[in-house]
Amino acid sequence: MLHDTGQFLALVNPAMAILLSLCFLLAWNHERTRHYLLELGACYLLYAVAITLQIIWQPRNDGGNATVTGALYLGSAVLMLRGMLARIGARVDTCALVSLPLALFAALAWFDFMQPQLVARICILNIGIALILLLGIAPLARLRTGSTADQVLFWVFLLFALHFLPRTVLTIAPVIGQDAAALTRSAYWLWLQVTMALLLLTLALALLAATTLDVIDGLRHERDTDPLTQLHTRRSLEALAAREIPPPQGKPLSVLLCDLDFFKFINDNYGHSAGDAVLAQIGRIIAAGIRRRDIAARLGGEEFVVLLPDTPPDAALHLAERLRQTLESTEMDVLPGMHTVTASFGVATLRPGEDLEALLMRADNVLYAAKNKGRNCVEWEREAGLPVLA
Repeated sequence: MLHDTGQFLALVNPAMAILLSLCFLLAWNHERTRHYLLELGACYLLYAVAITLQIIWQPRNDGGNATVTGALYLGSAVLMLRGMLARIGARVDTCALVSLPLALFAALAWFDFMQPQLVARICILNIGIALILLLGIAPLARLRTGSTADQVLFWVFLLFALHFLPRTVLTIAPVIGQDAAALTRSAYWLWLQVTMALLLLTLALALLAATTLDVIDGLRHERDTDPLTQLHTRRSLEALAAREIPPPQGKPLSVLLCDLDFFKFINDNYGHSAGDAVLAQIGRIIAAGIRRRDIAARLGGEEFVVLLPDTPPDAALHLAERLRQTLESTEMDVLPGMHTVTASFGVATLRPGEDLEALLMRADNVLYAAKNKGRNCVEWEREAGLPVLA
């Protein structure tokens, strides 16, 4: 009776693994660019097949059961590791990832066919799976500095990998002197499977939660990032500016507006694809020329803005001039005969009680003054008493 009940309850384990595998495969079907979901789905499917075979395929004297199920377990561990690493764009040494499972498989086959030893197979399989998973701990350590979901995922994965070491002892202790069939008929074996199921479920939930946050972050990035220049959109600028305005007491905040000169001429004479290439290069130049905390955005068309927290007027003015000179001296390969583009800049500094819209309006007025002055220059609010650039 215990045997029949144990087998029935043990089948809950592969059933749960199949369900989790379907969750990963459905997620991959929705997010085809996240290939790691396919590997994780295959990982849980292999595990489900392995544990099912172990339950229904009773060991024989001539071997075979342990070799087949062991190969499936090892393959599942490799897929788990590959999926975890692929999610963060990391890799592990290919030689180690191939040679270690092959060596473990060969050892399992030896102690299954040539010198049948249950204890040896238990040690090889459990310690081997732990070693395979631990190959990824170094690259996965970066998750500890990520989001809460990433941190939880790292520690759950580490616990899952390390638990195979005490599991080896816990599995061996009650079966010394017994055969494999006796182990699979015991209540103790059922308990081991239940603990494995709980750990696999916890790891799967952590992975699915992290994946959900990945998708949300991807959608947020798509919403907040201009696809052409990779700078912030106006909506993103407004959201980020709300955190900076009003600035801390006594801290200045400045803004610079940049508008490309004669951009319509570029589109009309070189085509919109050339114009897009110019805008993309301008975006890279601006992103490379500002600080990490500065907020650069494309307002639309050929107009750009950079919000400069903790930046006094003179520092903002010098940044604008430096960007102007960089643009003027950068060759545009897509513009034969013209080669370079120029831009006009307007600089303004936040006044007490002012919001982003008012600040941008004043900067826009200054920008028009730069255009009227002849373009390819930097203008600022002269009443602010800023020094004139030499």
